[in-house]
Amino acid sequence: MYQFIIDFKTLYKDIYNDLSKADRIILTLVALTFFSFPIGTAPPLILIITAFIVSVISGKFFNIKRVWQQNRLQPFFSENWIWPLLIFVALPWIGLIYVPEISDVSMDYARKTHYWLYALVIALLPVERRGITLVVKAFLAGLLVNSLFAFIQFAGLASPPTPSGIQGYFGFGVIYSALSIYLVAAILMASFFLKSAKTTAMKALNILLIFIFLSHISIMDGRNGYVTFFLLSPLVAINVIGRFEWKKVMLICLLFLLCMSFSPVLKNRISSTISNLKANQQIIFEQPWGKKVIGIMPRFYLLRSAVDIFLEHPIIGSGTGGYRYYTALEEGIPQSHPHSNILYMGASFGIVGLFSYLWLCWVMFKKSWRHREEIQGYFALSIFLVVFISGFFNSQILDSGPALFFALGYGLLNHFDKQKL
Repeated sequence: MYQFIIDFKTLYKDIYNDLSKADRIILTLVALTFFSFPIGTAPPLILIITAFIVSVISGKFFNIKRVWQQNRLQPFFSENWIWPLLIFVALPWIGLIYVPEISDVSMDYARKTHYWLYALVIALLPVERRGITLVVKAFLAGLLVNSLFAFIQFAGLASPPTPSGIQGYFGFGVIYSALSIYLVAAILMASFFLKSAKTTAMKALNILLIFIFLSHISIMDGRNGYVTFFLLSPLVAINVIGRFEWKKVMLICLLFLLCMSFSPVLKNRISSTISNLKANQQIIFEQPWGKKVIGIMPRFYLLRSAVDIFLEHPIIGSGTGGYRYYTALEEGIPQSHPHSNILYMGASFGIVGLFSYLWLCWVMFKKSWRHREEIQGYFALSIFLVVFISGFFNSQILDSGPALFFALGYGLLNHFDKQKL
């Protein structure tokens, strides 16, 4: 840990010597944004909005073409990752035009597109690989502090918070669906550092971080976090080994699962899920789906409703907030979203929405995968993977923390071509 702090200070000094005063402030605010993700929704938003204001005051956005050309030597709109971003941001506003009824939910979802403005804050930062390393280490440091506090709660030495009425060992209070994806991304990044670590001390530190973050996932009552980590654990194993050897990868993945199996929280969650499915398997598939189903197994009702809405409005969907309008017409309780990025985009914006979301994801995946050997590429890839995979079971693009996390990861795409390993 001491070595980590020393490296962090050295990294900080090396980076800041080459930056202007405004860029130093912006980079600090971006790093603090990532550090504060585990704390809750407000702190990272306040910090990144402040960074955006500093960017505006410093003139970056008044002369964006010159700034872009200085850093990339290409016109702003020639960037192939800009177009899917613009369409993705425009759809919720266009969806207000044809939604049957504009509600508070409709306006809330449209306003949340401002998170994607902050992708430009990180995209316009004139930092090289070391600058991104500072941001990643700040992210890991924030999660480490939060996890240690969660372990104190688990030991019964402090009362755990209950965000949105959900109990669990979350540390400072961010809800588990968001915290889970942060922790999985942190595990991926710790394994990335482990792969390139030169000293035994740094290797040991990153192994410790992996198991601290994995332990924290295991004591949270979140199935999405378990599934997301399980699907991405082979990538962690490959980094631990340093190359792909399927037998060793499987062995390490089994070791991860063994470690998680000791958690009583995880055992109870899996047991209750299986019991609930067995007890209500007939009700789940009954017709019609309504209050009876949503009170027992809400995910099935949400999925079925989203599919029905999509089939009724396949091209442009039901509009922004339309999912709530149409579920209110049924026997079930009105629902704001179907707890799935794919289902939300399909039900709200139809085939057009699905194309927009998948195009955005494809561009982020393709560019970050090509640069996965660089820290900025692997960080963007990690952010994409955790949001995309967990997004099958949660509407992460509507949740303030994950949406901002996704947007900032997307902004990293501007730091690829000019970087060298």
